[in-house]
Amino acid sequence: MNRLEQTIKMAQAGLYVYPIIPNGKQPIRNYSYLKATQDIAEIERWFMDEPNINIGLNLAKSNLIVVDIDNHNNDLQAPLQSLSNLGYNLPSDYVERTQSGGLHFYYKSDGIPATRKTKFIDGVDLLSDFVVSSPSNNYKVLNGATLDDIPQTPNWIIKALDNRAMPSDRMQDNPTPYRRYYTGYLIDEIVTGVDAGNRNNWIASIFGKLLRAGTNPRNAYSLIHLINDNYVSPPLENKELDTVVKSILKRFINE
Repeated sequence: MNRLEQTIKMAQAGLYVYPIIPNGKQPIRNYSYLKATQDIAEIERWFMDEPNINIGLNLAKSNLIVVDIDNHNNDLQAPLQSLSNLGYNLPSDYVERTQSGGLHFYYKSDGIPATRKTKFIDGVDLLSDFVVSSPSNNYKVLNGATLDDIPQTPNWIIKALDNRAMPSDRMQDNPTPYRRYYTGYLIDEIVTGVDAGNRNNWIASIFGKLLRAGTNPRNAYSLIHLINDNYVSPPLENKELDTVVKSILKRFINE
């Protein structure tokens, strides 16, 4: 199957493609990822005008997310190990080798807006806007995988891309003009969240503060699960979370 046929097959599978200059990453003049298409006749014209074009994907319109692993210092294992150490797994049977020797892990996800989180950790970018893809020059799908092998996106990637984003262009970090109370400080602490380094102690502290603020224990238990899912990265397993909660609840009852 030649490169034109591969590109047409991608469009027929529901992906939105656009033309990129040969061996490059910049769209051909008058094109961008925002003009990505599934129109077969238009795709055929691209290749008639320039047979060696690279191909880009509009990821958001194609319902795809890519985890981009940089081949920094010719060491792919360092960013992959860093992800693993943080509990972030990359279960994908559809992986592409990039022109620079990096890796693109592909995932399916509906309704994710076009965005990207560069330097999620050193050597790892999360993409849902656009990407250069095979059959571009020097981009290769590994292990004979097909588009049918692309799995659903792990939840941690969706949460990381969302980043609980706020309209920062319309907000400032200036102190609130109102008097701050304990509840305000506690909410700020919760939203700040915690990473893998201190999850158990942080969860214990937050749960204890909820109880001491007068929260009904059942409501505090429901809240701590929501907090764990949204503000702990990566979240504790439910069994481990319950162990922490029971310990704090027992101590609170005995006070």
